[in-house]
Amino acid sequence: MEGIDDGIKNSVLRTGTVSGSTSYGGNGSASYTPAQQKFHHELEAAVRKHFRYLQEVEYMNINEPSRWFMLAKRSMDIFLGVVGLILLSPLFLVVIALIKIDTRGPVFFNQERVGKSGRIFMMHKFRTMVCDAERKTGPVWAVENDPRLTLIGRFLRKSKIDELPQLVNLITGEMSMVGPRPERPFFVDHFINIIPGYSRRLEVIPGITGIAQLRNGYDREAMDIIKKLRFDITYIKKMRLSLDLRILRETFTSFLTGKL
Repeated sequence: MEGIDDGIKNSVLRTGTVSGSTSYGGNGSASYTPAQQKFHHELEAAVRKHFRYLQEVEYMNINEPSRWFMLAKRSMDIFLGVVGLILLSPLFLVVIALIKIDTRGPVFFNQERVGKSGRIFMMHKFRTMVCDAERKTGPVWAVENDPRLTLIGRFLRKSKIDELPQLVNLITGEMSMVGPRPERPFFVDHFINIIPGYSRRLEVIPGITGIAQLRNGYDREAMDIIKKLRFDITYIKKMRLSLDLRILRETFTSFLTGKL
């Protein structure tokens, strides 16, 4: 285990952070909550368990997708984004009214996420939580039955309707329909520093749906981050149009059956 421990220490000491913020561990851990420190230690244990695989991910060769595929993928994103916004505009108006009736505050929730090559962008959602939900806790992981959800927000989250404003992110090219789910700079900064190979997720445009989103759902524990990374790497290695179409079909089926 000594070699693995040394590898983890080297990963934590590596530079290349996304936001330049301080990570959980090391000398700065005192500024974080006990829950965040507990999560950090659980993540370290998960990294130890899968360290050899993560090292392989960090150094593996991944072929660039063809220009034809990237053109087809981008065209599909623009088409689905524009058509989706037009067809779903009546639903948008209903959701806006329900949020306004339910709670005070903005209708939309815009949050910084990390996109391809570490570029920061604003991801759009319908607001599902109370205002200033993280004022006392700082950045925390969203969970399936989050107590911070509003009455309408709980329905929007469960039905995935809260994600629909990301159609705008499709049109602008910040997101794709299929790809790894974009994370917040706070978490990406931490994960890159402790998980070897985690930065490989940033080699492609993030997506609204994907293999990891379908197979793993919400992260319930630190080990889920490693599981999602495995799914994301599988997608990145096998990227092709037929795979995207299969994932979209499965997403649509899961949405209709309530399994998503």
